[in-house]
Amino acid sequence: MEEDFVVVFRPRDEVTASIIKNALEDSGITAVVRPYRSGVWDGIFVPSEGAWGDVLVPAEDAERASAVLKDHPKVQDEQGEDS
Repeated sequence: MEEDFVVVFRPRDEVTASIIKNALEDSGITAVVRPYRSGVWDGIFVPSEGAWGDVLVPAEDAERASAVLKDHPKVQDEQGEDS
C-alpha cells in the first residue's frame, strides 16, 4: 500500500532541508526531501518558487511533524525572513 505524503516545510536551501529532515527523523518521523530541480535547468526555477524544495512526511505524521518543527530554530529563522 502506497503512503500519502504531505509537505510540512519548504526550505530555502539544501542545507536547511537536510537539517529539518534530520530533526524529523530524530523524532521518529519518516521524512523525504523533494528538491525543485530538473536536469539541465537545475536550480533555475528556485527564485520563482520561493523555496529550494519540499520536506514531506506521511500524512498520518503531519500533526506530529508540525509540533516538532514549531519551535525549531531553522523554521523560525526562515519565517522571520518572510516578515
